[in-house]
Formats: sequence, structure tokens, C-alpha cells
Amino acid sequence: MKKITIIICLSLLCTGCIPKSYIEKLGIITAVGYDLVEDSKLEGTLVVFQFDPTSSNTSQIITSKAETSKGIRYQANRLTSHRLVSGQVRLALYQDKLAEKGMLKYMDTLARDAKISDLGYLAVSNVPTSELMKSNLSEDAPNIGIYLQSLIEKSIKNQMIPDSLINIFLRDVHDLGIDPVLPMLSLNDDKPYIHGLSLFQDDKYVSMLDEKDIFHLMLMRQRSEDTEFQLDLPSESLKEYYKTENSNMNDGTLHVSLNDLRNRTSFEFIDGDFTNPKVKIKMEGRLMEITKDIDLKDQAIKALEKELEKQLTDRLEQLVDKLKEKNVDPVGFGKKFNERHRKNQLTEEAWRSQIPELDVTFDIEIKLLRHGITE
Repeated sequence: MKKITIIICLSLLCTGCIPKSYIEKLGIITAVGYDLVEDSKLEGTLVVFQFDPTSSNTSQIITSKAETSKGIRYQANRLTSHRLVSGQVRLALYQDKLAEKGMLKYMDTLARDAKISDLGYLAVSNVPTSELMKSNLSEDAPNIGIYLQSLIEKSIKNQMIPDSLINIFLRDVHDLGIDPVLPMLSLNDDKPYIHGLSLFQDDKYVSMLDEKDIFHLMLMRQRSEDTEFQLDLPSESLKEYYKTENSNMNDGTLHVSLNDLRNRTSFEFIDGDFTNPKVKIKMEGRLMEITKDIDLKDQAIKALEKELEKQLTDRLEQLVDKLKEKNVDPVGFGKKFNERHRKNQLTEEAWRSQIPELDVTFDIEIKLLRHGITE
């Protein structure tokens, strides 16, 4: 009986020690942006969601400066009557000037704070994140943080950009043979949009890929389903298959749009040499639109497939040249080599030093399906 009494008393004491958090008193951080300012200090912009039944404005933007991200939140707490909590941070945004110095030291709190989910997103901005966080919205998002998260999440689900979760970025930073990538955000008429893809050497931002090259990188990085793609072909392409040679429709560049695209990509390293990879890409898709008056019979379709293969090969070779120039490997050639050559593993130093020597051979096969009706 005495033991039971002691247990009950201890339970009551423990219950009484649990801190109470009234939701009306909390400021829930949904997104945070970091900029590099004078004296190497950080400026943090926090998007805070608050439950206030007396106010129509449920969101506020708080900006503060400090030497660390934890210090930013401490200073921000002094600027609001709500107690700031980080359990719902779903996006961390870093100015490109800050990302150039290396992301890991500024991500320490994301990795160490157990309250912050590693399933949040990371992104880079080529404008100050404070401007991005304070931009105007034209859609019905509760706040800019949730809007930016939805923008990135939608683009990933539609396979327009690679995944940018915190845990994937950290995995690619620490894995040998691959460099991480993150979406690059910018502003257009005060509205945020995905401007391109930021390339990293280890955890340091080094360059940006524009929108056209994202698809080409995705082709090599992952297997995709139900994607869309547009390619511009030379104006004289398929001229022999024009229905009416003098039609105005046949003037200018030949634009081809494909959708329902599926690709399968495989890698082979010739003679076990990392610098001589062969990338084989098989693609199937529907011809959605073509800007020339072409008689789409079997011979014309085969000629179009060959022209698409040629142009896509050229674009991929140009992309690889850009990656070699920056000495980055977002495709993961080094990682794929080590997966296939267990007894002849690349070291970190050997992989990085040989990236500029890559001589990639592409074998592209494109099959057009259901091309009888175009939009």
C-alpha cells in the first residue's frame, strides 16, 4: 500500500511539472530565410503563424540579426508577444552569397534541433531572402512560408526539379561521388518563382543551372514517369515531310512538345574507367504539339525521333561540359562507379580531381507513341 501511495504522489508531481503551452500564445515558425549582412552577421527572416481569434491577420514576418541561427530566434522572441516555436519549420531558405560559404555550418540547428523535422525543404535564393519572404502573394496561401513550401513540393511531385528535403541534401553532401542540388528561387514582379537549380561542390554553392537544363539533368539523375518536355529543332528539320511547302506555318524554328514521357537511364563504365561513362537513355512519350505542317506518317515519325535523339544528345553533352567546368557531379557519376566496382573504389580526392576529365558517351533512344492527334 505504501508503494502505491508513493507512485501516485510521484505521478502527481510529474504531471504538475509539465509546462503548459496555450496555442494562442505561440508563434509557429513555418519558414525561415538567412542572409549574410555586415560584419559577417546573419540576418534571419521568420515567417510566423499565430492563432489569434481577435485578429484577421494570422501571419507575421519577423527579422532579426545575430551570429547564429539560434541567436536569430532568441532576438526574434524579443520582437513579438508570442513564444516562437520551431516544430513546424517546413522550409529553410539561404541567400546565394551565404550558401557560397558552405551550408553545413548554417544548418547546424536544423540537424541538431529534434523539434525540426528533417522532412522540411531547403532552397537557395539569388535575391535577399528578406525580400522573398516579404513579397506579395497572388494565391490563397495562409502565409508566404506555406506558399513557398507548396511551390517546391508541387514541382518535386511533378518531377520538374529533384527532391530537396533536408535529409536528402545532407545525404548527398556526405556521400562520396555525388554533389547535392537545390532549387534556386527568385522574384518576378514581386512574386516568387523557381528560377533554376543551384549546383553545389560538397556543401558550397558554385553555380546555377537555368530551367532548360534542369530536365536534362533529371534525365541522368533519376527514372521519371509522366513528365513534359519541349525541344527546339533547326528550322530546316523534316522539311521533306512538309504537307505544304509554302505554308506560313512552316516559317521559323521547329518546336516540339512531348508529354506522358517515361525514361529509363542506365550507366556503364567502359573498361572500368571512371572517366569514360556510357549513359543509355530510353524514352517513350506522346507527341503533344509540333509547330510545322508535317505529314505524320511512319517515315516522318522515325525522322523526327532521330532528330530529337540528336538534339537531346547535343544538349546533354553541353550540360556535362558545364558541370566539368565547375568541377561538380550532381549526376553522381562517382557514386554510380563505386556501386559497380566494389574492388576498385574511387577515393574522394580521385573522384573530384577526375571530374574535368569525364568523356561521357550518350546512347539516346526515343519512341513516340500516340502521335495521331496533336493539340
